[in-house]
Amino acid sequence: MKPTARKWRIAIILALAIAAAYVAWRSQGPQEAPCEPGREEVKDDSGNVVEIRTVTCFD
Repeated sequence: MKPTARKWRIAIILALAIAAAYVAWRSQGPQEAPCEPGREEVKDDSGNVVEIRTVTCFD
């Protein structure tokens, strides 16, 4: 095989690898926010607690 053909083959493979890495990097969607356990009290206009929401996170 000629040395120039080998260089072209390496260049093409390298270009494809870079393109694949770029596509993989850009195709990552937004990640979900981590779950934060806790308690939230919902109050009405007069300040009375109407609803209590409890969040439990499972691993």
